Amino acid sequence: MDAARAPSVLCGVPGRSTTRPAPAVMRHGAGRKREVTISPTESTDRTGSTGRVEAKDRVEAKGALSPQAPLGDGSAPQAGAHDVYRRASERHGSVLAKVRDEVRRVEAGRLASFLIAAIVAALYADLPIGARASLALAGAAAVVFVVLVIRHRRLKAVVRRAEVADALARLGRLRIWRQWDEIADEHRALRYEDPTLHPAAARDEDHPYVADLDVFGPASLRALLGPTPTPTGSATLREWLSAPAEPDEIARRQSAVRALAPEFDAREALAIEGLLLDGVDERSWSAFLSWLREPPVFGAANGLPRWSVWAARILPPVTLALGVFDALSGAAVSAWVWGAPLALQTALAWWWGRALGGYFSRGSGSSRGLRRYHELLRAWERLESDEPSVRALQARLQGDHGAAASTETRRLERWLDAADSRASMLHIAVAAGLLWDVHVAWGLERWRDGSGAHVEDWFEALGELEALTALATLAHDHPEWAFPEIHEGPPGFEAEQLGHPLLAESVLRTSDVTLDPPGRFLLVTGSNMSGKSTLLRSIGLAAVMAQAGSVVCARRARLTPLDTFTSMRIHDSLTEGVSHFMAELHRLKALVDAADRAPPEGAALLYLIDEVLQGTNSEERRIAARRIVAHLLDSRAIGAVTTHDLTLHEGDRLDSAATKVHFRETVGGGDGAAALTFDYKLRPGLATSRNALKLLEIVGLTEARAAEGGRRTEGWRTEGRGREGRTT
Repeated sequence: MDAARAPSVLCGVPGRSTTRPAPAVMRHGAGRKREVTISPTESTDRTGSTGRVEAKDRVEAKGALSPQAPLGDGSAPQAGAHDVYRRASERHGSVLAKVRDEVRRVEAGRLASFLIAAIVAALYADLPIGARASLALAGAAAVVFVVLVIRHRRLKAVVRRAEVADALARLGRLRIWRQWDEIADEHRALRYEDPTLHPAAARDEDHPYVADLDVFGPASLRALLGPTPTPTGSATLREWLSAPAEPDEIARRQSAVRALAPEFDAREALAIEGLLLDGVDERSWSAFLSWLREPPVFGAANGLPRWSVWAARILPPVTLALGVFDALSGAAVSAWVWGAPLALQTALAWWWGRALGGYFSRGSGSSRGLRRYHELLRAWERLESDEPSVRALQARLQGDHGAAASTETRRLERWLDAADSRASMLHIAVAAGLLWDVHVAWGLERWRDGSGAHVEDWFEALGELEALTALATLAHDHPEWAFPEIHEGPPGFEAEQLGHPLLAESVLRTSDVTLDPPGRFLLVTGSNMSGKSTLLRSIGLAAVMAQAGSVVCARRARLTPLDTFTSMRIHDSLTEGVSHFMAELHRLKALVDAADRAPPEGAALLYLIDEVLQGTNSEERRIAARRIVAHLLDSRAIGAVTTHDLTLHEGDRLDSAATKVHFRETVGGGDGAAALTFDYKLRPGLATSRNALKLLEIVGLTEARAAEGGRRTEGWRTEGRGREGRTT
């Protein structure tokens, strides 16, 4: 089955953390042997990674590490997608270099024109060309300076766009190589914030499967998918990966993903527009939606009176007309004729400005990152697609009120920019002379009345489009992966050449897996690090990805609707007073309850249990484990259980219900180095080998070392008794 990412070969199962205190050599695979020296200080992360393998190493290792025919064509991993990203990176890098050269030239010209304008203006009277010519030269240099400032600003925008495009191409290659640390670095460089990529998202232990299967987090299934820059895009993808969809919805998503996957240029352009936006977190998005739902500011108890709109329309023109009449007529008009209305306006502007301050702050402050979304929305509106699901989502962006989402969002941006003029030094004069705040508030209220009700639907559609694009990116990156078939009928799961999607192709192992209908279960045995846990995660991730509408890491997959529930990574809690055994009991209780709730029709439960009940003595553990498995066999559930206990199945009920498979390893050594060789092939029957004592020897915990430690301890005791006797 699946091996850990090279060179972390000691920990063959992602998610198992192992510290290596002594050097050793491990060998993987059949045919050519791959030997890796294990550093005493290396330790694996949650994906089994301790380092990186260069591209040439990955390609060379592939033939030796794949026990079956690879999912791809046998060349470099995902060579087609990798070449696409490489060419895109070269193209964007070339553009970026040219634009940066032009930026430097413009900066030099800008500085030169500024210095010429400043020096000539300061010395115009003393220059030999004359004062007029000097001033003309200074004015021309000032014009050139302004032109270059504008040009520089535009070029910086082009540079930023090219940088984002280049980073996207690098991200694509990093995803293919499964270089998780570099992926996180690129996300930080792009200022791309997605809560599903944070480490905290990976630790949702109350969820049926996300923590055990690495669905979210820095090194996760989510990290393999394309970016979702908007809050609704991230939330939609989280929802899709956290709960299975109905079969009709899965078919709709698969159709859209198939259509979007080959459209590399279109997906790249859409991702660039999204990543050029300011980051918006979920809190800001929720605050913006709350502002949209607020009652009208006109007529509210702490807002403005309704007649304030008419006052703002009438008073400024009247005051201006009286002032102009006084200035032009020459008649003896008292100042109070126009001064009184102006004083009234000033008082009203101050009073109403205070009432509108919070209104503007809530609307403008919470939506700061949402203002430039009209470009992203326009890009989606202009996308040419014949796929029905994509067209239906695009239609929602057009709306039934006659105006496109991009147009209406641009209108909102202008009104919010006008509201931000309150920070200007001229605002006091403009507010008093024109009652500016009232006009801006009226414009925002009209927008909320006309378009505010459609915003959530626009962004829900945008979120679905982004989630589909993220899934399409995975399908593009792995064209050899299959779209699974979701069918009705007795609960079942079967996959050909199933692998773990978080492993790079150079170390990917595949197996044919079938889960029998309710009343039977898959019993997986094998020694430590042989691939049992990775097999369970491969099954679980395939079920999750399939029912999200994605491709799966398999040549072919077929399953019925399933609700996945896992019991794999169990953590005790000192603060809560929960031992490892009790924590596992709570988890298994929740799993059994979920099996009991499985409806007679529809989705059945898929259970995946790794090393059931590790935290108690062997005899009681065996009895309890048999009882739990027997209960699941009586439920509408299918699944797999791994164990080191080769007697767990004993007894008429479990023995006849178990489909037994196992992994094995070869123990050997050469040149005085202890070694284990894993082929990660799934074989029928129970395991026939164990390797715990051999692993102790590999990491340096040998019998000789234990004896030496005993002699050293006895020497300390003897020395201590001697000192005690002398003291006495």
